[in-house]
Amino acid sequence: MSVSRLRTLLTALVVHPAFILALLLVFAVAASSMSGGTLQILTFLLINILLAQSMNLLTGIAGQISLGHAGFFGMGAYASALLMKQAGLPFLAAVPLAALVAALTGFLLSYPAGRLREFYLAMMTLAFGLIFREVAREWNDVTGGAMGLSGVPSTTLRTLTVLGLKLDAVGYFRVVLAATAATMWLIHNFIQSRYGRAFYAIHASELAAGSLGIPRAGTKRLAYTISGALAGLAGAFYAHLVGYLGPDSFDLPRSIEVLVTTVVGGLGSMAGQILSATLFTFLPEKLQVFAQYQFIVYGVILAFSLTVLPRGIAGLAFDPPRFIKPRALRRAGTEQTAAITPADISGADAGLEVDAVTLRFGGLVAVNRVSARLHPGRITALIGPNGSGKSTLINVISGIYTPTEGSVRFFGRDITGMEDHRIAELGLVRTFQDPRLVPSFTVRENLLLGAHCRLAQSGVAAALNLPSAIAEEAARLRQVNAVIALAGIADVADRTMESLPYGYRRLVEVGRALLANPKAVLLDEPAAGLSESEIGPLARMIRGMKQAGLMVLLIEHHMDFVADLVDDVVVLDGGEVIYRGDVAGMRGDPRVIASYLGTSEDDDA
Repeated sequence: MSVSRLRTLLTALVVHPAFILALLLVFAVAASSMSGGTLQILTFLLINILLAQSMNLLTGIAGQISLGHAGFFGMGAYASALLMKQAGLPFLAAVPLAALVAALTGFLLSYPAGRLREFYLAMMTLAFGLIFREVAREWNDVTGGAMGLSGVPSTTLRTLTVLGLKLDAVGYFRVVLAATAATMWLIHNFIQSRYGRAFYAIHASELAAGSLGIPRAGTKRLAYTISGALAGLAGAFYAHLVGYLGPDSFDLPRSIEVLVTTVVGGLGSMAGQILSATLFTFLPEKLQVFAQYQFIVYGVILAFSLTVLPRGIAGLAFDPPRFIKPRALRRAGTEQTAAITPADISGADAGLEVDAVTLRFGGLVAVNRVSARLHPGRITALIGPNGSGKSTLINVISGIYTPTEGSVRFFGRDITGMEDHRIAELGLVRTFQDPRLVPSFTVRENLLLGAHCRLAQSGVAAALNLPSAIAEEAARLRQVNAVIALAGIADVADRTMESLPYGYRRLVEVGRALLANPKAVLLDEPAAGLSESEIGPLARMIRGMKQAGLMVLLIEHHMDFVADLVDDVVVLDGGEVIYRGDVAGMRGDPRVIASYLGTSEDDDA
């Protein structure tokens, strides 16, 4: 049996409900015969799994680096301890409230952190972790200060009761096991929905995500909130396991340990995090003899993983995770392919109006008083030499840039300076010069991203796998199948984008825009880099947009391709319109010939 086949079988096994249920029952039953020390280690393992999943969702999936995750962990621990010890709340109320406190902390932190990237984001989260530790150390009246908070109701002190029953180590292990399993199930379902795909889209390209109607700030806030809740839940369970909380338990080394665990497990893989959490739970026990070198060993493990196993343990043991619900995929495969229903724009005249738009970057005028009209059911070409302002104009229309002067109206609504995701929600979508897809997603998953705005399922429905969420996703998947057939890419539909040639990426990006049910599509050099055999399916897709009554603005240098498709032409040079009309008139216009097309004598030379 090949390694890939074995990996596929192992992947299928670890996500099979019967296997998971059997494993949970085995551990729950076997707990009664385990020693107290073993049960405590296993409970620590469950807590570390929750903590690793928290970091994995924020960093591995949403792409938001965190060096202060111990702060969320500590927030949940202190909140639950204080709610039980000081406020007298029962365990079943204190733990969820503690997770809520950590979630709120994550939500608030997302506002400043959401404006930063990479190094600055790491420093921001590091500052949060350090501030939390200092507050815990200095706030003597609440946290006990440097001396710590003792007497927390716990199994260690034999003071923890649930529903009037005193929990011992066996009972507490079973409670945490059940809570961890339920949480993992909910998060797995959530990630395999429009929300998880949105996290990954933000991770891959914030610009592309915005063009699909995915709000950057809102998506990041959701990721921070859920991640904070998971870490807070882990912290609450930790508090009632050990019975004592000190600020040193939530310092920088704990944050680094969680990050290392996540990277070694494999960013994005939930199953990999379980293996990695197991490794880093039991490894410290083996390193106690030379505890002062513990983090050196962690560093060596991390360096080895990044060098030899760039996808972590998960890349070695499991197939990459997928982000479409299997039930929805099976349901879509058994039902008839659904046609893509165009947006209703009947009776409209000029749907997109660009009026005297000017954009300056300092002293540079990139676009100078450009006006244009796009009409439903017509394809307009926007051409000109490199640097003439074509892509800049599309960036203004789609909301990436705010014009210095002028306005943009879409079906009578002023969208000048509106956020790009809101413009996409209105039905104006675009593609990019360089296809911006999620490399680790399959063709089908990338296409489904285009339908993000058309999926209305709530986070609760997605997490619980409610029939309404399954039915809605299956309906969009049937339309994905229609686009796959139109583009002629059925043979690669379930292959990842990073494994495919460049031409497929162009077709998928255009297909993704079509799945957004747009009223207008802005295509930025869609034929660039395509072979003659690939241009045919692309032309077929663009003609399909016209037949559906959409407005299409096409930037392209391939003049034969343009001539066969377009109804109108606008030519830019130096940021100004030098020609507006049809293709035949453009070919004979002296200014266009001089600035862009050239003469036959020039070509011969």
